[in-house]
Parts: sequence; C-alpha cells; structure tokens
Amino acid sequence: MKFIPQFIPYWDELEKKAVTKVLERDYLNEHKTVREFEKKFAEFVGAKYCITCTSGTTALYLALKSTYDKNNPKKINIPDYAGIFVGNACIQAGISPVLHDVSENGSFVSNKKPRFVVHSNGRLGSTQLLEDCAQAISHHTKNSISCYSFASTKHITTSGQGGAICCDDQKIFDVLSRLKDLGRNDRQNLKPMSDHFAFWGINSKFTEIQAAFGLAQLKKLPKRLTRLNKMYKLVKDELKNTKEVDFFQDSPQWYIDILVKNPETLIQKLRKHGIQARRFYRPLHQQPLYKNKKNNFKNSNYLYEHGLWLPSTTNLSDKELLYITNKIKILLKNE
Repeated sequence: MKFIPQFIPYWDELEKKAVTKVLERDYLNEHKTVREFEKKFAEFVGAKYCITCTSGTTALYLALKSTYDKNNPKKINIPDYAGIFVGNACIQAGISPVLHDVSENGSFVSNKKPRFVVHSNGRLGSTQLLEDCAQAISHHTKNSISCYSFASTKHITTSGQGGAICCDDQKIFDVLSRLKDLGRNDRQNLKPMSDHFAFWGINSKFTEIQAAFGLAQLKKLPKRLTRLNKMYKLVKDELKNTKEVDFFQDSPQWYIDILVKNPETLIQKLRKHGIQARRFYRPLHQQPLYKNKKNNFKNSNYLYEHGLWLPSTTNLSDKELLYITNKIKILLKNE
C-alpha cells in the first residue's frame, strides 16, 4: 500500500486549462475572473455578496475591522478550541480575545456578545454576527459575516492560499471592498485603478490565477463533500465495535475525526504502516501567547488530549480506507 497522507490537495486538467487561459490574457491581478469566482461562491453558500482576499486569516481580520473599527469593543468572546489564527486575527484587529470552553463536539455555543463563532469541523455553533466557516465550507448564516479559507488543507483551494468573506449587507460589503484594496472605492470599475483613497485599507487582493483555479475546484466541491460523508460513514461503520474509538454524533465537513486514548502513540504507529494522521488543535489557552488566560476548559482540553484527524482527501478509495481502519483495529487491540 502506498503512503497515505492525512490530507493533500489535488487537481487535474480542468484546473490546468483554466490557469493556462488566464495566462494567455493581459490581466493577472483582480479582474473579471475574480468577480466571477466571487459571484459563484456567494451563490454556492447562499449569500448576497462575496469578497476574496489573500487567506482565511486575512478574512477573519478584515471581518473584524469592517464590523468593529469605529465602535471598537475592547474584548470579543471566542472559543478556546480553535486554530491560533482566530485569536491572532482578533489581536491584530486591536481586540482582546476572551476564551471560552466549547461543547463536547467542539462547537462554540454561547449567548455572550460580541462573539466570533468557529464552526469546528462543520459542527455549527451559536452565531451572532461573525463566523469562521473555514471548516464548514458550504455554510453561511443569513445576515452574518462568514469567513472562509481556500488553503491547501481545505477541500477547495485557490492554488495553495486564499480566503473569502460572505455577507448579506451591502454597507458591510462596501466597507470590506475598500478595506482589502488599500481603501480604494472603485471595486466595480475594471478599468485602470484610481489613486483616490478616501478610506483606510490593506493590500489583500486576489489574483486571476487563484480565481481560475478556484472556479475549477468549485465545480467539484459538491461531489467532494458527498464523498467525504460516505468516507466518514465507512470509517464509522468499520470502527463502531472498536471500544477504544469514539465518534461524534454528526458528520464532519472537513476531516474524518475520531477520539482515542493516546492519539500521539497511535499517530506514531500508523506512520510505520504508511498512514499519516494529525492531532486536533492545541487549545488557545495552552499557547504561550494566551497561557495567562484563566477559565475552565474541560472540553477543549479533552478534545486536544484525545482527538485525531485521519486521512481525509476525498480521492481516497474504499480499499485505502479499509486498510486504515484495519490497521487502527489491530494497533489499538495490541496496546
């Protein structure tokens, strides 16, 4: 059996042809292809507007600045179980993150305001205004500002990096448009850029190559998400009688995840059999930047101590998945 990575992006002639077509034209920076990708991605998630940017982390930052720049609160409530980029985006936006424990499945359910909800592996939390949908690629809560990542670790990538923000409010859309383009206010003008800056902003523009790659990937996304659910069901069915393995009640939208007693030990053993797996995120309160934050983080600690992401690239065959589950059964039985 060949080496099975935990996740790897993949593409074919569709992406190659799309990128080649862009290279035959005059524009590489934002132009018609970017606008087409934004339109189609907004339609896919069910939002009115979409703004692309350089990364998912930048999307988080821009969303925070678009909402809280004028009446900037000193603090914002975020889940302790989240990637470091969530807390860092808050700090970069000038807002101190207040960490809270998550529910048993990793979702952030809270009534505290303001809050930035992270939909962990597609398991939805209680949304207020801001939501991180990097792990819930098909989700958008109406009237919320939803942030997405197109990094190479996601089921759709825009040639390695990229991000987007979707919303339903034209005023927020207009602010985001200026924020990501150095403050320019001529988004709909595809002629040469103006030098009129009436607003503060950063350079976070998308490229035509990213958009072309993303459009090709977007066509494949529904099938990939369907395949992911089938993969998860297969793995769950194969391991349901393995007492050393626990599952979440609902299916993921990102990676196939399980809970075991010693994830690091299992990772090392699987690696010897050509299978790569990953630990869950380290909780933010355990990171040096946030270690002075005090609270009860029972569930986020438990997820980190027992969570494991299995290979989840959606072009994996059933044969490969059965190989993985059989090795897990044998390895856990022999512990």
